[in-house]
Amino acid sequence: MISATDLLIWRKTYILFFSLCFLSAFSQLEKIPATQDTAFLIESTILNQPRSIWVHLPEGYSSSQTYPVLYLLDGDAHFKYVSQMTDYLSDYDRNRIPKMIVVAIVNINRGKDLNIRHNIADGKEDSSSISVVDGAGRFLKFLDKEVIPEINSRFKTQPYRILMGHSLAGEFALYAKNTLPDLFQATILISPAIHDENIVVMTDFNKMLQKKNLKGKMFVTLGDEDTQKVNLITEQLKLFSPATFEWDFKYYKEENHFSVTYKSIFDGLKFIYKNWFFDNYSTVLMTPKEIQQRFDRLSKEFGYTLLPTEDFVNNRAYKQLRAGNINIALDLFQQNVKNHPDSWNAYDSLGEAYMKKGDKKSAIENYKKSLQLNPDNADGKIILEKLLSEK
Repeated sequence: MISATDLLIWRKTYILFFSLCFLSAFSQLEKIPATQDTAFLIESTILNQPRSIWVHLPEGYSSSQTYPVLYLLDGDAHFKYVSQMTDYLSDYDRNRIPKMIVVAIVNINRGKDLNIRHNIADGKEDSSSISVVDGAGRFLKFLDKEVIPEINSRFKTQPYRILMGHSLAGEFALYAKNTLPDLFQATILISPAIHDENIVVMTDFNKMLQKKNLKGKMFVTLGDEDTQKVNLITEQLKLFSPATFEWDFKYYKEENHFSVTYKSIFDGLKFIYKNWFFDNYSTVLMTPKEIQQRFDRLSKEFGYTLLPTEDFVNNRAYKQLRAGNINIALDLFQQNVKNHPDSWNAYDSLGEAYMKKGDKKSAIENYKKSLQLNPDNADGKIILEKLLSEK
């Protein structure tokens, strides 16, 4: 029979054990990475109302780099999973797309903002069906004159914008391309609400495709449905799109009008950045010239100067370093410092290369610079102290 003393000890041990388990679980919970999401209001003078904007910054967002921007119509419906998707596809292991900023425009009156016409299914306007006057025109102006400038002023953006629209928002995205073809460099149209009655938007689309020097990318999708006449878009693209305007179409038989969005955005982003992928685990060694040539090709494709990304160059430099090609590695690390002068990691890596070469003076200079930019670089502190002690 258990004595009262033994029972008390057992109870205390039991409580201590589960308390430790709880604390361990709580500490693990604290390690879940925080998302870099923010929200703010734009007091729109164009729409004469405040509008909520949600923004997701990519993992590792740095003021020393710039990022393309993905704009989501019906933003509140798509923001969470699209933000996760862009982080997933741009992760080091996958590297299918560049890291990007995601911007969601939250709806207030979807019918007013996104519809380019009244409901004219019977050939007559029906103002009781959809509350629209010139909502789409104003909303496009709001994006052009207020949202995009605000995003550019707050965040480190590249001059490359992608617009995503589903259903009614897909029709609006097509209208936006027709009206301001240079505002968004790529468009993802997901089961857009295109019908036989969309005479104006399809006529304008035909004219837009025949513009001189038209450039850009368009990805069009359709779920297993018979209400959206997406063939009206694809037929025009087949007949009139110039070689400088890339497009693709995908039909998802296993998805309906509402479930088609996830696969559409996943495949659409990979289509837009089909030439971006490079296996970070590849053993292929690249010289600074070869890396520059790769990013020159990407710059030509996307229409603006794309500097070699810090992660990509760092990866190639360490492969050269491990292969014993110290001078080539130094050239690559120096390229990173030149292109990303505010990156503490660029200086840290350059310092490591100098240390391996035996150039302590240069190694110390770069570790000091790294620590100036990031005083919390604990490994850098240890290495610098060791180098200084050996002088």
